[in-house]
Amino acid sequence: MEKVYQVEGMKCDGCVKTVTEKLSAVRGVEKVVVDLDSKEAHITGNPFTLSLKRALKGTKFSITKK
Repeated sequence: MEKVYQVEGMKCDGCVKTVTEKLSAVRGVEKVVVDLDSKEAHITGNPFTLSLKRALKGTKFSITKK
């Protein structure tokens, strides 16, 4: 199952890399595709939204489900 999230705080390719790495480490995530232009993260798998939010805690990024 793919879920789409809005990602706030991204401004460059380095941001995309950081968000991708943090979200990929969450249990239940199979694949992450982050797009800078649309500021979206397409996440395949079955992670909890709260776990995804926690993965970005302490960074300048945040996500909300679309």
